[in-house]
Amino acid sequence: MELDISIHKGKKDKPAVIFIHGLGMDKNFWIDPLGTKIFAKNIPLKVFAAVKPKPCSLPYAKKITVGEFQKKIETLWTALRKEGFNLVCWSQKKPFGPIESAVFELARIMEKTKRLFPKAPIALIGHSRGGLIARKFLENKDCAVKALITISTPHAGSSIAQLIKYIKPFSILIRSALPKNTHSKISKLVKNIKELLEGDAVRELLPGSSFLENLRDSPQKSVKYISFGGRKPGLLTVYVRKKIGGKMYPKPLLTIPDSLLKIFPSFIAADEITPGKGDGLVTAKSSFLPWASRHYNLEANHISIAWNRTTINKTLEFIRTI
Repeated sequence: MELDISIHKGKKDKPAVIFIHGLGMDKNFWIDPLGTKIFAKNIPLKVFAAVKPKPCSLPYAKKITVGEFQKKIETLWTALRKEGFNLVCWSQKKPFGPIESAVFELARIMEKTKRLFPKAPIALIGHSRGGLIARKFLENKDCAVKALITISTPHAGSSIAQLIKYIKPFSILIRSALPKNTHSKISKLVKNIKELLEGDAVRELLPGSSFLENLRDSPQKSVKYISFGGRKPGLLTVYVRKKIGGKMYPKPLLTIPDSLLKIFPSFIAADEITPGKGDGLVTAKSSFLPWASRHYNLEANHISIAWNRTTINKTLEFIRTI
């Protein structure tokens, strides 16, 4: 079974870096985020990278918008490539399958990386579930690995699967706010996300899951560790344009998933979507790798943290030392 792998050969004296994507994503999360889709291939990632729209005087401007799409994003992949690091990433064959299947693939990727860069120290970078895949792999104490960086990884689990019972009423709210010609797409999206949240892969990520309880990795003296977490849960903001004078001005209509706190007060216990406590899917507390020498809590959500400037700069500083 061939894996879909991307490789960048940098300088011989530089470390090799293996990127591991999260649940329901693919390698383009790192390489081409604006050209890929996430959440089971249902939503273009560029939607989550959209910025607040500017006031507009065009009479044909859409009244409802998610913002203006960016044309370019510098990612960890592009930043490390510029510095001459050797880079490897792949698309998991079963991005919704068990972590064990991804660990098996990572072992194959590791073998290939060692053949390509036989003298290079290796760093693993895992986003979200990707960090747990790396940790599970490191139970075998591969001596070639010299660094682990986890980004928004639920080391203590995530309770976000509890969102299932709120998805239907929340979708009704969104449908009422958006034009009728978008309703069928929203219904399909909600159905697909509900199925994803009810799957076995998500259950592995729940606090106290058998996977987390049986995780037996431990800090290794030869490996350096850092982790990143986010404290800004807003993944997506929907704006409504209102005419003031001769221009159309954007005003936030709702933010996903933050608006759940206002609509369903009983859900306020979910720190994953509480400003200052979570990134929309994982809490800042859970994202802390227990034996990391450094941990950074950033004003970023679960998606944008991957191209956050601090994430990039601190990762560059860190990998230069291995």
